[in-house]
Amino acid sequence: MATTKKDVADWISDLTAAGMLISNQEPPQGAPEATAALHIVNGIDAEPTVSVDRNSSDSLHFLNHHWKQQSEAAHLYSASGGILVCSPATCPTDVGWLRVQDPMRGDNIASRLVEAKGSPTFLALSEDRRHLCAISVEDEDYWIVRHEF
Repeated sequence: MATTKKDVADWISDLTAAGMLISNQEPPQGAPEATAALHIVNGIDAEPTVSVDRNSSDSLHFLNHHWKQQSEAAHLYSASGGILVCSPATCPTDVGWLRVQDPMRGDNIASRLVEAKGSPTFLALSEDRRHLCAISVEDEDYWIVRHEF
């Protein structure tokens, strides 16, 4: 099923509601295919770097904390907070990567995403296209997945 203009507009609206700034710059050439990144996060062999129990009363707090740790360890954000993002909810081959700035450099990302769109799911790639970090919802857990290309 192809992604509609409304799907893309809704996704961009969710990102801006979460405090991210959409760049007019095109993503750099040589970024991994969005479908490959999505498979790394959601494929049958996917394993979390960190798993947080969704039923815990502090689950978003822990998810925010671990995202910050993992994204810093992966050198995900540029000095200005730049990253590439892909929508995990729409067909990534239609949309691909979008360049954004997160002035908060990942602080409270899960809470901001839940407030903006009702889910913390997030797929991000460093501007150098080498480091992938993602938040996914798996059964009773939130997963943070890290991968290097």
